[in-house]
Amino acid sequence: MTTTQPSTALVPLGVSDPADAALRQAVAAHLARYTGQTRTHTESDLRAFLAWCAARHVDPLTAHRVHVELYVQENRRYKPSTIYRRLSVVAGFYRTAVIDGVLTASPADHVRRPHVPPESPTLGLSHLQFEAMLQAGRTSVNINRVCAGSPRRNPPRLRRPRSGSAHR
Repeated sequence: MTTTQPSTALVPLGVSDPADAALRQAVAAHLARYTGQTRTHTESDLRAFLAWCAARHVDPLTAHRVHVELYVQENRRYKPSTIYRRLSVVAGFYRTAVIDGVLTASPADHVRRPHVPPESPTLGLSHLQFEAMLQAGRTSVNINRVCAGSPRRNPPRLRRPRSGSAHR
């Protein structure tokens, strides 16, 4: 019977030292929860945190709340939404480690997250503009319209005169 090594796809973060087996397992367990683009983005954000830890000689599995706070402080050059997302990935990683019994408590539990406004600065329609557009579509006199939230309406059919009958 042959044994297989864990897939390198689940341990992509350059953690190759056998002494770091617990970290490898924690990273693999966390990333296994995600697929597709979400996994790719989560991996990228987790890689940034682990690189930050390595540059400061901090073992991620023995880190304290102060380390996570410093990580947030050193990321202040980014927009609040980016910091919030990165901190969410770090908190999720530690939450998974606690669930799996790798850690007894998460160092990210009580770290304050930056305020992110509910309205996105991304180009596009605001909530009110979108609602106004839907309302305009609902009240439109265009008989060919198809509007979100309302049943599809077919244009009225033209009546054909009955054959053989001049009047009704």
